[in-house]
Amino acid sequence: MRRTQLPLDGQAYVESLRELERLIRATPDLSNLATIRTFLAAAPRSLLGERTVGECLAADDEKLRVLLHYMILGSSAMGDLHPASRGWLNRGGYPPPPWDPESRPYGKERVITYGGRLGAIVAWEPARSVAFGEGLTEVERRWVLALAIGAGERPEWSDAELERFAAYLTMGGASFAREREVNDAEIAAKYGVPEAMVAYRRSLDDLDL
Repeated sequence: MRRTQLPLDGQAYVESLRELERLIRATPDLSNLATIRTFLAAAPRSLLGERTVGECLAADDEKLRVLLHYMILGSSAMGDLHPASRGWLNRGGYPPPPWDPESRPYGKERVITYGGRLGAIVAWEPARSVAFGEGLTEVERRWVLALAIGAGERPEWSDAELERFAAYLTMGGASFAREREVNDAEIAAKYGVPEAMVAYRRSLDDLDL
């Protein structure tokens, strides 16, 4: 049975967790660990408890990321981040926290994020599949699909390499040279991609793929 009360849902945590939530949402990939460490060091020990805060401050970067994903999964307020946290933990081989009944192994997989939220989960085992995140627009879904295709073909690629692949896949290689005089909004509408990705495509060479 699904729990209605997660570990960090208690009223005592609500106020103090808001700042931590803000820091996490500012960089959902948790690349701002130094800022989060500074916050935890200065925060009242009642924020998460003396033992938990001490463990966070003593942890190396990788362990701190694990602990932060556990915290995300312990807060209903960050429920929209739960799928990405589950995917990150599973991809890294870390066990889910006991309070998250929805965590389950996906086999070999790659989590695709877009705009700081879950875009898709690409799995290779036990069967090839793509599961899209909720709330994507049609344009966002098309872009995430391009990323997922790259991840399915080349699991070893970095996020930057997947983005480059998706830009060429959706907007072309050498043929994009003809688009450079057109504004970003028109190109985005033509290819059905997010406008921000057009600006990224402009930064790439027009290769004869």
